[in-house]
Amino acid sequence: MRTSKIALFVLFVVYFFSSIDRSIVGILAQPVKEELLLSDTELGFLTGFAFSAVYMLFGLPMARIADQGRRVNILALCVAFWSIMTALCGMSLNFMQLCLARMGVGVGEAGCLPTSHSLISDYFPPSHRTKALAIYGLGYPAGALAGSIIGGFVLDHWGWRTAFYVVGLPGLLVALATWWVVKEPQRGQSDSSDDPDSSLTEPRSFRDVAAMLCGSQVLRHMLFAMTVLAIFTSPTATFLGAFLVRKFHISYTEVGMIFGISMMLAASFSTLFGGILAQRLARRDQRWLLWFPAISVSIAMPFYVTALLQDSPYHLGYWLFFGALCNATYLAPCYTVLYSIIPPGGRAKAAVIVSILIGLVGQSFGPLLAGIASDMIAADRFGHGFAAACPGGMAPKGAAAVLDAACRGAVVDATQIVLIVTMIITVWPAFHFYLAARKMTPPFGRAL
Repeated sequence: MRTSKIALFVLFVVYFFSSIDRSIVGILAQPVKEELLLSDTELGFLTGFAFSAVYMLFGLPMARIADQGRRVNILALCVAFWSIMTALCGMSLNFMQLCLARMGVGVGEAGCLPTSHSLISDYFPPSHRTKALAIYGLGYPAGALAGSIIGGFVLDHWGWRTAFYVVGLPGLLVALATWWVVKEPQRGQSDSSDDPDSSLTEPRSFRDVAAMLCGSQVLRHMLFAMTVLAIFTSPTATFLGAFLVRKFHISYTEVGMIFGISMMLAASFSTLFGGILAQRLARRDQRWLLWFPAISVSIAMPFYVTALLQDSPYHLGYWLFFGALCNATYLAPCYTVLYSIIPPGGRAKAAVIVSILIGLVGQSFGPLLAGIASDMIAADRFGHGFAAACPGGMAPKGAAAVLDAACRGAVVDATQIVLIVTMIITVWPAFHFYLAARKMTPPFGRAL
């Protein structure tokens, strides 16, 4: 058990740095937009599709290797690669160079989730797996919290390029620690022979795993809910930092503190304790693994909408905290349901298929579509000639104060409308979590 705990801690640190390198663009979005003269559409593409599409494309072979090869070595190499590519983001001189560097980050991070989840599933038995996955999942909001605070501070003092160097290069030490400390466990060592899923045929290909996912009514509703939730929550991670700067004219350090504490600190508590609470409730009735996300995601929506209507950045942060506290509870319970259905030999493949749905469909198209909508609404609010009068959403240097105010006002209104609408729609996936729970029948892992 001590070896398992040490391995879990290192995997947590890996996910922590993965989250920093993945999410730091959100806090750096506005200065990057201003220096490189990007539209919100380009910003959405950069933070969403450019990263996630490559992440998903390379996730398929990474998962196949993880289910067959030495996972620890694969993970260590991936950490080193994405850390280098994050640092290279700081050297970008235009949109295309930054886009290619972000794609490189996606290539490296494609190996993180499938290998880590596969390792955790072999280190911990089903009775402890939800808690282990919750602790591991805590790395994402914790990393985003650290990235927001560190990124905002470095940005105010040394600029956005230095911020990429500061968060990227330490990952090389994490890669070395992963290779040195984590031991490769035997596959399936934590799945006892009398587990309901142990008798299932081991899937040999992505087609086999996809067939198992599609054949389960529980998983169909659950994965649909996770995908739609990703589509409509990912724009918040991309545009909230920019919205705070655009509307309230606060420093990037303040943005990092508000964004980090309000969203990511709350999400950290929610991911950990939400997973533990769901596991305890599931001992009474297994359907609580999906009832709990259905309830918490529904409660989150009014908090988010209230936050976005505030006239003070600190009042916004207050309401945002409670929204994030409710919204991030679904990951650990959902992955527990997934790995209770999928046998050990297909879990890395299942993880990457789920990542494709959440990442390629959700986190790729969510920010991109939100950026397109924001540009369209801003152009409508401003009137004719928005693109020419407000390049990058701002008036040119030396422009009249009236033009500057008109440009900024149109962009602020557009961003606020898009974020509010996307958060209202999150009630939809909550309903599908409920439908998935209705399809769960005992014994757990067999008739799901």
